[in-house]
Amino acid sequence: MTVHEFQFADARVRVYELWTMRPEEAERPDLTTFALVHGLGVSSRFFVPLADALAPYGRVLLFDLPGFNDLPRPTRKLSIVDFADIVKRALDELDVVDPLLVGHSMGAQVVTEVLAQYPRYSSAAMLVGPVVVAGERRLPTVARRFLAASRHEPLGNSLAATGSYLRAGLRWICDTAPKVIAYPIERRLALVRARPVVLVSGEYDRVSPLQWRERLAAQLPGAWVVTIPGAAHGVVYDHQFELRDELLALAGIGTG
Repeated sequence: MTVHEFQFADARVRVYELWTMRPEEAERPDLTTFALVHGLGVSSRFFVPLADALAPYGRVLLFDLPGFNDLPRPTRKLSIVDFADIVKRALDELDVVDPLLVGHSMGAQVVTEVLAQYPRYSSAAMLVGPVVVAGERRLPTVARRFLAASRHEPLGNSLAATGSYLRAGLRWICDTAPKVIAYPIERRLALVRARPVVLVSGEYDRVSPLQWRERLAAQLPGAWVVTIPGAAHGVVYDHQFELRDELLALAGIGTG
């Protein structure tokens, strides 16, 4: 694994690069780059199981966004637009072309914003647990949905998330949460030209329920919705093989 860090003004971002294929395969010009962007409060660690599952099939980039994991907090509060700009600049520094962007929760907003600002940048994307349901952009409502989903999370998911929250710190999470709640993902998706986009979440994900994802998908020609049985909002951590298979299908990569 290779670690890259970039400083953009007062914001530092970290990108872990992982692949486990043979060197001659890694030099293929058509090699898929999977760029994984985490959600609020968590970090690249939440994507490690999925990254390990994807590594035999392409180049995997795991982001730690500014202020999360052990990265320093910027001196200013960052919006989703700011996070998207940082992700895009980091990918440009790494000479990435046509990545398959994968965003979870807040990360789905960041991916959406990248694609809204740069409509031809990526030919496919996966939004996992995209938030926040339109008409319910109030902290108490979002918190109730999150707690309802949390009841269905396995212990391992809860422990991994809690550890990440502690590393990020309550202050930075609270500084960022209003930006997440206010972000109008349904309006920004209307500008996205990536085809196709798949919207995924768990059967018990009350934060990003099926009807909401179907509403978002209706705005995107060729998009489809996937619901993972038995999973909740933390689906990226404990259902990595189901997500891997969806991503490989999205990328047109066979497993045989």
